[in-house]
Amino acid sequence: MQVLRRPILLTAAISSKTAQSALILSFPTAIAPRVHTTTKTSYLLRHPHPSIHGTHRLMFSSDQITHRMSSISCNASSGGDSECNQDVIDIPAWYTDDNLSRSDMPTNIKDKEVLKDSQFVIVQEGIKGTNHWFLHDGDDSEEVGEAKPMFLSYDEVTSVLGGDDQLISGNDPTGSSSSSSTLNQSLIIWIGKRKEINYFSIYLSDRDEVTVGSSLQEMNQTAMPKLAQLREFGDRILSQSDAALYATANGLVEFHKSHKFCSYCGSPTASRKAGASRICSDHKTDGGSCRSPSIYPRIDVASIMLVTSPCGNYALLGRKSMWPKGRYSTLAGFMEVGETIEQCCIRETFEESGIEIEKSSVEFVRSQPWPFPRSLMAGFRARAKAAGEINILPQITIDEKEMEDVQWFHRDFVAARLDGGSTSLMYRPTEEEQEFHIPGKASLAKQLITQWALGK
Repeated sequence: MQVLRRPILLTAAISSKTAQSALILSFPTAIAPRVHTTTKTSYLLRHPHPSIHGTHRLMFSSDQITHRMSSISCNASSGGDSECNQDVIDIPAWYTDDNLSRSDMPTNIKDKEVLKDSQFVIVQEGIKGTNHWFLHDGDDSEEVGEAKPMFLSYDEVTSVLGGDDQLISGNDPTGSSSSSSTLNQSLIIWIGKRKEINYFSIYLSDRDEVTVGSSLQEMNQTAMPKLAQLREFGDRILSQSDAALYATANGLVEFHKSHKFCSYCGSPTASRKAGASRICSDHKTDGGSCRSPSIYPRIDVASIMLVTSPCGNYALLGRKSMWPKGRYSTLAGFMEVGETIEQCCIRETFEESGIEIEKSSVEFVRSQPWPFPRSLMAGFRARAKAAGEINILPQITIDEKEMEDVQWFHRDFVAARLDGGSTSLMYRPTEEEQEFHIPGKASLAKQLITQWALGK
């Protein structure tokens, strides 16, 4: 059994003789190139990093050795990245819908004529302030089946709430809204308009989940509806449009929950502009003394990047300890004050993996809202700087405070494992996925990884 101490060009180290036996490749750092094919002869790749146990099997047939092994070596002349960038795989950005408009905002959401032809979704405040959304029966946050959103008509939602007066209370800083009791009233928030229909979310912070669920059950004559957090079922929604409605609603609800009091004077705030903003209940425009500005939703910008090796044949993927077993994704991080989003991409990659990026290679791909609770993900492709020897994969140095593991994964290995996965933190991976899987369709990471893996 032959042992290679350095990750040199594999085609120069493999002979026809070694092709008949197992080959152990020792890499000096946390470098784990992986290749997947469906063939006969196997080569073993030992990973020296303490968080990875055992060996990783590379499968090749004898007549594929020269071709495949040359693709494992990181040869910058291969032009892998340039070829990938020429082919754009169009995968929809989840949680967004071009047909959902927030331009034609209703001027008076207390007007029943505005509300009667609208659709509503109900969100209930759960344990530790989490948002629990009502779903049709038969769904559960831990299952893998379809998640069926529950949209209610005006008559249905007023029946559940016990009257239309409950639907329109607590939305404007007038009358008794300066009282802290406003914070415990139901809150109606305009999500947007789609196909001439207005959509609203109803946020309930003072209702018992069982009581509301029982009302929905009795009204629909069905089984008890399920409650779940959006992140746990978002990529199980079949319709991208419905997922966008729920995501927009989730972000707006989070905004209202986190700005209940004025940062200037401490008075309670109240909703304005159909839930698009909040304002101090003691504001000067309403006869008060506070001069604080209106409050609008905060959006935290983060870069999320698919970083490839200098040759383009490997992608840098990592995982956090809280994720389901086997989940690997692109690196990501929040933008700091005073930096561009491109600089954020470069800095976060280096902080989490120790990999330096070629500044000129940073290329914006697309963005996606990620309202958990209020992020905007800016997706990039970038290329790592070449190591001292052009055929060596750049050395990884893991920030163990943020990442459990970071590795280089070969394109073929990833391309064979694009199906399945989820963005749910409660996801239960299959036996095969426990070795490796990528996030589900709701994540921008899925799109970046897929475009790279299938880009040729």
